This record gives sequence, C-alpha cells and structure tokens, in this order.
Amino acid sequence: MTELLTRAEASNYKETSRHSDVLAFVDELCRRTKLARRVDFGKSGEGQPMVALIVSDRGCFTPELARKQKKIVVMVEANIHAGEVEGKESVLALARDLTLTKLGQKLLDKLCLVLIPNFNPDGNDRISPNNRKLDLKNLEGQVNPEGGVGTRYTGEGWNLNRDSMKQEAPETRCIAKLYQEWWPHLFIDCHTTDGSIHAFDLTFDTSHSNEPLFAEMRAFNRVMLERVAKAVKTRHGFDSFWYGNYKEEGNPRSGWHTYPALPRFGSHYRGLLGRLDVLLETYSYIDFPRRCAVMRAWLLELFRDAAKNATAYRAITDIEAEHILARGESPDVQTLVGINYGVATRDDKGSLVFEYPAHAKPGDVAHIQAFDEASISERRYPGKRRRTYQMPHHRTFVPTQAVSTPMAYLVPAELASRLEGHGIRFERLDAPRRFTVDSYRVARREETFSPDVAANVPPPGQAEVPLSQKPKPVRFETVLTVAPERSTREFPAGTLYVPTAQRTGTLIVYLLEPHSDDGFCRWQFLDGLITVGELYPIHRVVEAVSAPKKAE
Repeated sequence: MTELLTRAEASNYKETSRHSDVLAFVDELCRRTKLARRVDFGKSGEGQPMVALIVSDRGCFTPELARKQKKIVVMVEANIHAGEVEGKESVLALARDLTLTKLGQKLLDKLCLVLIPNFNPDGNDRISPNNRKLDLKNLEGQVNPEGGVGTRYTGEGWNLNRDSMKQEAPETRCIAKLYQEWWPHLFIDCHTTDGSIHAFDLTFDTSHSNEPLFAEMRAFNRVMLERVAKAVKTRHGFDSFWYGNYKEEGNPRSGWHTYPALPRFGSHYRGLLGRLDVLLETYSYIDFPRRCAVMRAWLLELFRDAAKNATAYRAITDIEAEHILARGESPDVQTLVGINYGVATRDDKGSLVFEYPAHAKPGDVAHIQAFDEASISERRYPGKRRRTYQMPHHRTFVPTQAVSTPMAYLVPAELASRLEGHGIRFERLDAPRRFTVDSYRVARREETFSPDVAANVPPPGQAEVPLSQKPKPVRFETVLTVAPERSTREFPAGTLYVPTAQRTGTLIVYLLEPHSDDGFCRWQFLDGLITVGELYPIHRVVEAVSAPKKAE
C-alpha cells in the first residue's frame, strides 16, 4: 500500500497542504483504520467544509461515548491563522502515526482526540510566497516553505483568534458549537510566532484571565506545561519556554512579557470556562521542517501526559466546574470577576486607546535563552553567541474593573442568539415580572479602534498587508462610562432571564457587564439600545420578586 504522506512531507517541506489535501488525507486515513472518523461540523465563510478528525479506540467517536468510557477528551485546533501551518501538517502526520503504527496503542485507550487540522480553510487556500515574508528589521514574518502559506485572516477578513467573545466569523460559531458538544478537558491551540529574538524552538502558554478565581486550575496547568516542556527536551531535544517578548524591544534584561488577558483570545476564553488550555507557538525564525518537528513533539508529549495523568485532569476540571456553579448558586459580593484589564490613554489626536499590561510578581523570574546583545539589537537570527538572560516574568494581570457574580441577569430579547452561540442557557419571561436589580446609568460613550481584529482581504494570490505597515482600521469598539444604581421594577414578557449557576457562569459575567473590555457592549451589539443618561439595557438580579423557577 502506498505510504500516506502530508503535502509537506511529500514535497520535502517545500509546500503546505491545501484544504483539498487535508480532506483527502483525512478520508484516506479513515479508510485505512477503524481508529479514526471524519466529522463535519459546519461550513467556512466561503462554503468549505469544516472538518474534525476523531481518533480513539473502542469506536469512541461521539461525546456521549467518550463520557461513558471515561476518556479524557483532548481537542486540538490548528491553522487558526492560516499563515502558521505547522500545526496543520503535524496534526495530520501525528494522527496517521497514532493509528497506523503502534505509537497510539496505550494512548487511545485513555484519550479521545478531536483534531481540527485546518480551522481556517479559506485563509489557508489564499497562498502566496509573500504572506508572512521574513522581515527581521520589523521582527515579523517567518522562514517560509518555497510554495508559500495562507493568510492570517479568513476569506471574509476575520482574525479568528480575536473572535471568541464576539463570534462574528462563521468558523468561530462552528467550533464553539463543537466545543460545547465535546466539552474537552484539554484544548490545544497551534500557532507560529515571530517577535523578539531568542533561542527557543517553541514558546507555550495558558489562560491568564481571572487567575485568583481559577487558582487551582492555573497552578495545575502551569506545572503540567513545565513537565511537558522537560519531556520534549529529554525525548526530542527541543528547547521551549513560556510565551513572551522583551518588555522593551531589543533589551533582553527589561523583562519577559506575555500577551493581553483579553478573552477574545481563545486561550483566555476557554480559561473562563474552567477547562485546561495550552497555547503552542513554534518560532517563525527556525526553518519550516524544524517547526513541524517541534510542534509534533509537543502534541505527542501533551497526549502522553493527558493519558498518564487522566485521573488528575478529570479531577481538576470537575473542581473548577463546581466552583463556577457555586458562585452562581450562592453569590458572594466579596468574590470578584475581573472584567476589564485595560489601561486607557489618549493618542496624539485625542483618540481613546488601551494597553493591557502584565505585571511581574516578586520572585517570578524568566530565564531566557537568547544571543549576545549586539545580535539582538542588530536583529540578527541566529545570533553570534548564545547566552541566557535572567529577567522579571510579566505574566500576572490585575483587573482595572471587577464585579461580583449576581444570581442572574435580565437581558434584551435581541441577544438571544448571541447567548445561544456561547452555549448559555436562559428562559424568556412569559409575563411581566418584578425584580430588584442593580442597573447602570450610562454617563459617557466613546469609540476606539480595535487592532488586528479584522482586515480588508486581498484577492487570492496577493499577499496580505503586514501588521508593521498598519493596515487600514476596520473594526471598532464601544466604551462606556457607567454609574450603578438599585431599584425594584417590572420587566416585560420576552425579557431573557439568564442564571449564572451554569457551566458558563463566569463567561456570562464577562459578556454582559457594560464596562467589560470584551463583552457584548464593547463589540457594539447593544449600540442601538444605549442612550447616554439612560439605563444600560442589561440588569443584575439582586432579588427575584417573581422569577422563573428554572432555565431550560
């Protein structure tokens, strides 16, 4: 039988797979083994099938069977940015090796893998050698395969890794539904990163949003990642560290700074749901074959860790699920959910802009493998001489605004479909009812540009505009200043009653508060219902004078 190869393997890593190649590979693998099954979970913006490859033994190809067989569900998303193709190629090759060789014999007894090799099929097929072209002067781009790669954005222009909260892209809505069905214990998101010059093959991270609320989960996730990083080094020889860049570019002693804690980023979004999450970022300045190899190594060792520690994975996710429910069932005004991490400033034109700084806890030190300072300042990769720098590790976020979890929210009927998109349960009031509520009066309303969220997509075959060239602004955000007030008032029939005692409870708070940095208000979904001087149209239930008995 002919050996089953990815397009990258077959071309000696000169090309990357088109979506048609991905589909053909998945179908052929499913034909060759009973350990894999294709599942279509929707269509992309341009009508291409969104495909997951389920890999497990004992015919475990549904969420129901995975729960019945008590398997750890691991979901892997690759190619969310379709210029970052290493995850796509590695997921396909590893699925083959886990099913057609003895590599997966012990793993698949404990795991059910839900693999999404090409999350951005439309961007993937907009291939150009000039996409993500290496530009060390501006610290962006990568060492491309000769045939080129796809685009950062979808065919419709959405950045899928800024879309988790607003769900404007059909791809995001498709994967959200898949996630809600499978409810994975562990999610792995595959990327490629440029940025500061260092000597690691891959950097990794996990959710940072609301760390005090999810302290046990975050501690478990960090220890797990350190453990897997050691396994990758020992068994495969790759160097890895926590994701970041120099706090002051070019100064390797200034600090190591992670990315913003906004839940528009998938990792932080899933962290609000109390699930384990891993961000993988291969380093774009190493060559394409090595990037594929380090990604494969990390995926394999993460799978091995999940299988070996299945009981602990299940226990920690169960604990966090209980905590989320408890916050809704017994609201505590002293237990706060961080809903805004932004620091507001004005640019030279007076426009509102935001920074999202991370802080370094005392004793939290990063040891960064890099090169001599001359090489770093000259932006040379690789540098002349390797060396290690010790610096503060900026990865702790302090909210600028936080609120307690109410027992429920009262929400306009217009938001029903948006709540459903996040798997949030609610009930419609069947008659007018009175509630004691905490409301917000709108004192001020402004608009701010939202960078790297959406873009004007060039025709197929043409390269997209690099971020360093500051593409034309496309997407904006509404920013409110509000003041709280309490009242008892009647709400009309049809109003949505949204209890927080559900698995999405913490997410609900983040989505519905008016001063959230990533909620429905911020994404302009309530603009038509907001008037300065009037009440914000979403209310926090303090006392249910006549509330529904149960949300469906």
